[in-house]
Amino acid sequence: MSGLLGRGVLVNWGGVQAASEVDYNAWHSLEHMPERLSVPGFRRGRRCQAVDGTPASLRYFMMYEADEPQIFVSAPYLARLNDPTPWTRRILSVYIAPSRTVCEVLASTGRGTGGWLATVQFGRDAAASPDEDWLVSRMHEAAEAPGILGAHVLRGSASLGQQPTAEKVFRESGGEPDRTVALALLIDGLDRDCTQEALTAVLTALPDAQRNSAVATLYRTQHVLSDADALSGAA
Repeated sequence: MSGLLGRGVLVNWGGVQAASEVDYNAWHSLEHMPERLSVPGFRRGRRCQAVDGTPASLRYFMMYEADEPQIFVSAPYLARLNDPTPWTRRILSVYIAPSRTVCEVLASTGRGTGGWLATVQFGRDAAASPDEDWLVSRMHEAAEAPGILGAHVLRGSASLGQQPTAEKVFRESGGEPDRTVALALLIDGLDRDCTQEALTAVLTALPDAQRNSAVATLYRTQHVLSDADALSGAA
């Protein structure tokens, strides 16, 4: 099964000030994803909202799939990043704890997207991150669990896509610089219970130091948009 659409993924974790949450969701669905998916090489975008009780800094997860990681530093994309719309400037100015990483897809299996998504972030401390081959093996195990539709391992870049842009200025205007991740595991599931069970199995298999430093979050998928959807909407 094919899994993610392309070899590049841009992942974003973070929150938005509560008073702007309705505005944020409308912006991301009605302007931001269609705009991004009009850039050559972008394939699919999605937004997910965390379950109740999750810290505000992790309330949303957003991702874009692209043909290659280099799409996220291409001239057409950089042109968008340096010419944000008024709506984009307003929303980025109320971000909380922005995290933005351009990733290479190390392994991916599945078909389509699930109604639920579990994510595990690993930082750049080598002692706190699992071996890549080990994580890919756990990914394949998770993908075989009941109710799981797909699983994916991403290797994050510390530098690609981190150049200063107009959007970055607004996103960091709250005083919090963009964070990046070294590795990430994503698990797509049919429902909350099966997705949580697959996530728990992965976390239980981690050594204590890695489990304690990993950031694991459970999300409900809100909106998925493909490049074909964006083009048909613009016609």
